[in-house]
Amino acid sequence: MNLYVQLPVRAEEKEYFLSKLPQSIDAVFEIDITEATRAENIKKAEIVFGNPPAEWLEAADNLRWIQLHSVGFDKYQNLKSEAQLTNMKGFYAQPCAETAVGGVLAFYRKMDWLGILRSRNEWVGQSLRMEMSLLRRKKVLILGTGSIAQACRKILSGFDCEIAFFGRSNPEARFRTPEEIIEGIGEFQVIINTLPGTEQTARFVSAEMIARMDTSAVFANVGRGSTVDEPALVQALLNGDIAGAVLDVTEQEPLPSDHPLWDCPNVILSQHSGGGYAEEFKDLIDVFLSNLHKFLSHKPLENVIDPQKGY
Repeated sequence: MNLYVQLPVRAEEKEYFLSKLPQSIDAVFEIDITEATRAENIKKAEIVFGNPPAEWLEAADNLRWIQLHSVGFDKYQNLKSEAQLTNMKGFYAQPCAETAVGGVLAFYRKMDWLGILRSRNEWVGQSLRMEMSLLRRKKVLILGTGSIAQACRKILSGFDCEIAFFGRSNPEARFRTPEEIIEGIGEFQVIINTLPGTEQTARFVSAEMIARMDTSAVFANVGRGSTVDEPALVQALLNGDIAGAVLDVTEQEPLPSDHPLWDCPNVILSQHSGGGYAEEFKDLIDVFLSNLHKFLSHKPLENVIDPQKGY
């Protein structure tokens, strides 16, 4: 059975992967072939592990299963393929939550500014103390109730934060509609967005929602850039209408060098690295191998998604 792996694994990760694969699987890795031949290799594959272009998958008549290495599947929402599609639901919850909370902490404790001062060999410690804040006991609104949101709650509970959720159907959610959020968002000092990118969530964090945020509010986004009215956010930051932002994702990635977010005050840009950690690829491989065992045993796969439905 032919497997195509579109994952930029290192040599030791590839060796580990191959050592765990059943002998019945013939694997081709993107790192071993030229870019010009990748689409043709996918055409021969029955299993794909990774996130290749949707048009390559649609042209692959032999495909039976596609295992994405991401949670998000925005670019596959209109995928026309008979193959089962699975994602990495829940896989990035802890690192993304740590990025969101860590970014807010860095903002409150001026770590980003201290890094700039260090690059200048400039000591201003005493005067900076009066500008610092604590995360302790802050009121936090988390947009979404999924695995990242729950991981954020677990971390924030250690800071005695008061937490509220937005979720359309989750019984734990205080807010169920955008209109309810607009009415209540002004009471929160921290807003963490974990929403996925779908047609329903496009620019969910609207200009009106941003305008209703308190001037002390810090907005963190570890969901998708498409879920935020970015021009409205930029304007709020430039005007000082909100205190700051921690952005792991942006509407356009990579962020163009002339984008105004680079020059906005009080912004931490983590460049969509929020889900990363040293063992990330090895752990991704382990998840794939577990699902591969199910696939070969004709058992139901974990994290099957329907791109047409958006979940």
